[in-house]
Amino acid sequence: MKTFPFSKFTILAIALVAFISCKDKKPEFTIEGKISNADTTILYLERRSLTETTILDSVKLDSEGNFRFTKASLEYPEFYLLKLKNQTINLAVDSTETITVNAPAATFALDYTVEGSNGSIKIKDIVLAQNKLSNTFSDLKKKYDSKSISQDKYVADVQEAVNEYKNKAKDLIYSDYRSPAAYFALFQKVDSYLIFDPYDKKDIAAFQAIATVWDTQYPKSPRTENLKNFTLNALMEIRKMANEEAAINKITATEVTDHATYYDITLPDMQNKKVSLSSLKGKVVILDFTAYQTDFAPAHNILLNKVYEKHKGNVAIYQVSVDTDVHAWQNSAVNLPWVCVRDDKYLASDILMKYNVQGLPTTFLINKKGEIAKRLLSTDDLSAEVQKLL
Repeated sequence: MKTFPFSKFTILAIALVAFISCKDKKPEFTIEGKISNADTTILYLERRSLTETTILDSVKLDSEGNFRFTKASLEYPEFYLLKLKNQTINLAVDSTETITVNAPAATFALDYTVEGSNGSIKIKDIVLAQNKLSNTFSDLKKKYDSKSISQDKYVADVQEAVNEYKNKAKDLIYSDYRSPAAYFALFQKVDSYLIFDPYDKKDIAAFQAIATVWDTQYPKSPRTENLKNFTLNALMEIRKMANEEAAINKITATEVTDHATYYDITLPDMQNKKVSLSSLKGKVVILDFTAYQTDFAPAHNILLNKVYEKHKGNVAIYQVSVDTDVHAWQNSAVNLPWVCVRDDKYLASDILMKYNVQGLPTTFLINKKGEIAKRLLSTDDLSAEVQKLL
């Protein structure tokens, strides 16, 4: 049988095609694994970008639950979701790794294992910690509503649960600022509110550290610019609040002839009757700006009620709500024993601007003469500060 040897030109052409093919091939990552007892369910792969979550691909699991996704890698870390019905697994991809995920279908979101991605392994720890915190909040609220635990116990246990999450998250964050898991931990929420408070001097340090490192390591990531701007704005607000605190203290230490003009507020109460703050002159008044739809509101109102009951008859509370939902406000305020009013301008309220309210809750103390005596700090003992004015 005759054979036709390749010419040197043919070999060169084949080599050139192979070179071009390799050169044109983009870096890829792979997510594969097995979902047991899935019964040919559809598994989705989604990308969680900074602004949206989009479906990238889907696969119908075979009889053994095997799956495999291969996608182009980005130039920076990104977050992805494996979604099975209403359950999700959070993953982080920052290179061309192959990530292996195995899980039972029934407890897909909690009992999975992940290999090949250190960031994804750490993210699982954060997800479980956040899930534990959410469940703890829910359980404590039920216990408090049923009166099986005291106010003090409720507040103390809530704070203990938050501190437990933060300590675990901080250990992860400070171990590797570059890790996508550090970024992920920083932005976890409970009831739509960040667990790490960017306006807290202790928490902002973590935002600063990650923003600085990501600005160097991942300059092309949209998250980098967003985090940098987010952190800078928070730092500006913290400084502004500190300056305002100093200004308020300076004002309270100076003789002012017309205090009433400075602080007076008139807003509608639960019966749509307008009530003025100045009408409470003669008593020590706790002026409180809040929103009942926030996760902090129950614990905050418990503390207010404790002080109110202790000094009953000598202390009044004028609580200004900026809730957007009037019905939610009414349902929450209906059983409160103090003056509850609402500003329907919400966060655009000129009253908030007048008092330089930069965050909620914000509380002031007004003495019996109708003068602003103090703007409360988070470290202040409200009852003790009230006692000084009685």
